[in-house]
Amino acid sequence: MADTPRDLVLPDGVDDQGYERLRRLMRVSVLRVWAGDRVIAGMDPWSVVDEAWASMASSGFASAGPFEPFALRVAKNKALDAVTRAEARRRDRSLEEPIGRGMEEGGGLVVADTIVGSAGADDEYMSMLEESKDVRRVSLVEEAIFGVLSDVERDTFNAVVRDGKSRAAVGRDLDPPITGQRVGQIVAAATIKIKAYVEEHEESDDE
Repeated sequence: MADTPRDLVLPDGVDDQGYERLRRLMRVSVLRVWAGDRVIAGMDPWSVVDEAWASMASSGFASAGPFEPFALRVAKNKALDAVTRAEARRRDRSLEEPIGRGMEEGGGLVVADTIVGSAGADDEYMSMLEESKDVRRVSLVEEAIFGVLSDVERDTFNAVVRDGKSRAAVGRDLDPPITGQRVGQIVAAATIKIKAYVEEHEESDDE
């Protein structure tokens, strides 16, 4: 994890431990936006998290509802902003450049106009809550993969599920090699462990 920023400002009700936990969740929110997007390759998700936190601090951490879903939404929006900026740089176009031909005289769309705007207040609030649950679930899955699975289970699960390799290929790469059927059994057992861990901790969070 990146170092905690100096001169850290925390909202009411959030201590250092709560900040570190929330910061990890915000990083997951950023990575979900960036998943599979090569435009942002090499960028540091922690810098986006810090940018999101600084933005919230500048407004006094004001939120319309629970702070955690709000913080995750801000992190997501900052991640989207980073993608938009990276795409603009890649295409050598500024955010204020007109889109399409014949729009230089004004009245047309610019790159910045393509950023998705806010939904209605009720829809946005419910969306924030649902996104918060999704981010927590992804975080729990990562905890299970690196804290519950054995080394063989973790490597096999990641190779098949995350990297998309065939079971036969994964089995051949192991030392000693195993059959694709055995790889499937390992992945199934790992999935059961991950699911049990997530369900157990989601229930404890709701209590």
